[in-house]
Amino acid sequence: MDWQSLFPSHNLIINAENPSIIESFGESPSDYRSLSKQNVLSTDLRGYIQLSGPDTEKFLQGQVSCDMSLLEKGKTINGAHLTPKGRITFMFSAHKDQDDNILLETHPSVVELAISSFKKYSVFFKTDITDVSDQFFSAMISGPNSSERVNQITTCHIKQYDSSLFLVTVDADSSIQQFNSQPAALTPAGQGYSDLMRVRSGNADVTVDTSDEFIVQMINLDAQNYISFKKGCYTGQEIVARAHYRGSVKRRMHLMRLDTANTPPVGVSLIDSNGKVIGTVAAAARASEFSIEALAVLPEKYLETAEVTFDKEQLVNATHLPLPYVVLDRS
Repeated sequence: MDWQSLFPSHNLIINAENPSIIESFGESPSDYRSLSKQNVLSTDLRGYIQLSGPDTEKFLQGQVSCDMSLLEKGKTINGAHLTPKGRITFMFSAHKDQDDNILLETHPSVVELAISSFKKYSVFFKTDITDVSDQFFSAMISGPNSSERVNQITTCHIKQYDSSLFLVTVDADSSIQQFNSQPAALTPAGQGYSDLMRVRSGNADVTVDTSDEFIVQMINLDAQNYISFKKGCYTGQEIVARAHYRGSVKRRMHLMRLDTANTPPVGVSLIDSNGKVIGTVAAAARASEFSIEALAVLPEKYLETAEVTFDKEQLVNATHLPLPYVVLDRS
């Protein structure tokens, strides 16, 4: 995708380690507050896995947390693949194309891991599992009129995070034409802004660094429609059901603001002023020049913690923020 030709007056900053990631179009974290009031198209690199063949739906139904029988053309369903011990291998959103192939959108770092994990279980099913990440481009559309903007783009995949935040995926062959239909109506921004929007929506990706780390309730997937408690058995289902019906979730994901310019790595431990590990960072993004917003998995008793440190950082002020959705515990 030639983002420069789409927004020729902007200065693109490319990630030094991964040229597929557009860090920004010249904006900095100090601009994010003003951007939140605008209609923004922000680049968001994602990975894509295609499953095809007559046994695809049957195979997935026994492997993932969502009810794949409910997936219809033109619709999206969210789910997760788990280990037998109920830990999340990777998360995804799925849609079905005109040929009944199923496309899973996920974090790019886990594509290889996800395919390898699926193939352990697929040997007795007629389904082909392939990495098709190079066939698609994705971006987030956010802002007060984002739903109108999304409706004007003919996409192959739409994932809605909330009423004003959407991930749109288009075919690589038509990406320029699709996004070129309304560039003047959208302010461009890079991956940093997409990361912040995802954190603020209360969604934490499972990455290669946190795969096999969390059960679904720890990162609130039960509150975000990733789990079906009515479908039949699937890998890891017993652990998920036990935590749900017995109310045995000891840790949950919470939104925090940290007064620092250093972004904590995903998977790093948060430590309080007494040197005690109190939680794990599931996602983090720059929110301004001197603040980070993070999703951290920690016990309820640490929600009043006012100072934390991480990764040899000095103690920084921590403010606990409300999530945009309701988490109902049965405990």
